[in-house]
Amino acid sequence: MIAAMLLIAINWNNRNTKPWPVILSMMLLCATSSYGLAIAGMLALNWTIQFLCGERSLIKNKQRFAGLVLLLVFAIILLLNVLPAPGTYHGDFDIHGTATTSPAWVSVFNTWLVMPSETLFTSTLSDGNMQFIALTPSELFMPCVMSCLMWCFLIQICLRRKTASLLLTTYLGISVAFTAHLSMHHAGIILGFFIAILAIDCDIEKINSNDWPQWIRNLNNRVMTLLGPKKTERYLRFFKILGLIFMLVSVYWTASASICDIRYDYSSSRAVASFIKTNHLEQYRWMAGWTRVSKNDTASNPEINKIIDKGGYCGGTDCIDYTSWYGSTLIDSAPYFDHTLLANAYKGRSYSSWEWCVDPYAGKKDIETWKSWGEPEFYDTLYQPFFFSDLGYDRNHYTKIKIAETKTPWKSTWSEGACEIYVRNDIYENVLHSPDPGIDWPDGATRR
Repeated sequence: MIAAMLLIAINWNNRNTKPWPVILSMMLLCATSSYGLAIAGMLALNWTIQFLCGERSLIKNKQRFAGLVLLLVFAIILLLNVLPAPGTYHGDFDIHGTATTSPAWVSVFNTWLVMPSETLFTSTLSDGNMQFIALTPSELFMPCVMSCLMWCFLIQICLRRKTASLLLTTYLGISVAFTAHLSMHHAGIILGFFIAILAIDCDIEKINSNDWPQWIRNLNNRVMTLLGPKKTERYLRFFKILGLIFMLVSVYWTASASICDIRYDYSSSRAVASFIKTNHLEQYRWMAGWTRVSKNDTASNPEINKIIDKGGYCGGTDCIDYTSWYGSTLIDSAPYFDHTLLANAYKGRSYSSWEWCVDPYAGKKDIETWKSWGEPEFYDTLYQPFFFSDLGYDRNHYTKIKIAETKTPWKSTWSEGACEIYVRNDIYENVLHSPDPGIDWPDGATRR
């Protein structure tokens, strides 16, 4: 996505004489992400407004007109493909009803005054959905200050090159797109966009001392006169080093995260797939636990409790069962296989579906169906008694093993995790024996 934005930037200033490189780069950007659709759309809109204001004609440049029409058709096709169908994110009720989401204006605020700083200088937030993160004034202070300084720098440079409208209107489109979904790992999109804008500006005129506001240049001349040439040179060298240190913060984050990725598994997907293939376990039945929200868990949410009291969505007692939302171990490993290994996959899909409780009693029916199949050879679930008892499984018939440990980096830190599954005892004793896949066996033995 960032590469596509850079391709647009490289060809931007020749867009009217050679439109096809920019058009094709925009099509590539559209194909990378739904956010790419928003960015390419705003860039194309700016481009169209600019030549309409100057030429007063939409079709004067035939190649440009044909390219923009093709881009529009391509973007519409992609948009129709990625737009969620009605009810995609909820059925009769939404699991996120148990959490309070931030208003849209908060998301826009964070996009403008928190995310820019988080891309380069500050590390206030961890990776997570911004719609569920509430920041205190003290947490907002430093990101807002650094973001404002970044905006002053960018706007000043763009004003001199008459690209400020391109910067601000396109970023507005990004912030609107982010109201639908915004996670901190999307911060790279913002950094890539800023770099692309600076590349466009530098193609017009390289950044130089004239980009400083006049009052700063006047102040600088007075200070240089007072200090003299030698002290001025020392201070300039000091501020250059200080600026370099600030810029090296993000380089350190990148290096730290890269080293972590090299040394440890980012996710358990490859280790789980290797474990399954090494031991030829594709032939066995794999089941996964589902998501259950109990009444006790939602005592502070009366609306959810009212729905639970109506019944119909629980395979147990006083709960809501989301049988389309199951454990992620085999979901993460799905790309390594030509079909899903989950016997209880929702509609046979190899991904977790957002269709939550679309049909009344569906959860209860699913659990009754799964129960009729008997105990599976492998069970991927967190241990809660109902995950076994509601399906008629005996916990004593299973051995819990650890397949992989993970370390997921975020800037200069990381979070640790582990992938553990339940193996039926007869499979554990008679099948998992050769070769040793490096699992931590509970009895401490090494199997060959």
